[in-house]
Amino acid sequence: MEKFEVKTLVIVLTCLFLVLGLFVFMFFIVYRRNQNTRESEIEKLNKTLLQTQLEIQEQTLKTISQEIHDNIGQVLSLVKLNLNTLDLNGGEGKAEKLDNSMHLVSKAINDLRDLSRSMSGDKIADLGLPDAMENELRIIGNTGQHKTNFTLSGDVQKLQQQQNLVVFRIVQESLHNAVKYSKAANISGQMIFSPERLLVSISDDGKGFDSKQLNVKKTGIGLKNMLDRAQMIGASLYIKSEPGKGTRIDLDLPLNK
Repeated sequence: MEKFEVKTLVIVLTCLFLVLGLFVFMFFIVYRRNQNTRESEIEKLNKTLLQTQLEIQEQTLKTISQEIHDNIGQVLSLVKLNLNTLDLNGGEGKAEKLDNSMHLVSKAINDLRDLSRSMSGDKIADLGLPDAMENELRIIGNTGQHKTNFTLSGDVQKLQQQQNLVVFRIVQESLHNAVKYSKAANISGQMIFSPERLLVSISDDGKGFDSKQLNVKKTGIGLKNMLDRAQMIGASLYIKSEPGKGTRIDLDLPLNK
């Protein structure tokens, strides 16, 4: 009887060790799989953030180049014209031309100051997302092609680096699309902070389109990138538009404490 009990006990313990070993082995497999998935996600996130940063820099350089050519260059050309036609001996219109030239030079200085605040991805966090967005709208307004305005509500909260980069890039892409396609007279930006979330809106009064028929695959990579990046930081992106009634893009980002 005792031998039988010992044998039974050995069998039971052996089974327990086998089950425990199998459990440990399965746990190790699942752990390694999850670890590899996390490493892959982190690597993908880093690549996406780097790409986003490079796109911000590229778009900023394009904006600066176009602004200098289309706006500041023309202003300085007018100043040069005024000075070339100025009668230094006190002819008629001398004071008016000088005043006009001073006004134009002041405008060029202010425009250059706005451009100097155009930032690469590394500087967005230092400047602050609201100021960065307002500056982008101001640069667009400086061209004289669109009237722009920016409103900020709530207590501004500091975002994570990747959130700053992605939100700002989505803002840039939205504004670029509004300028390029909407034929709008007015472009507005809004940022609303609450303890739980950040709401960012870009709207225009342009020609609009039927957003119900929107097809991401046919619309292009720009829109798909915005949707993918919003999802990457846990945000939702909504596009509302009707023909003749303008377009509005809303970004809803939960703020995790």
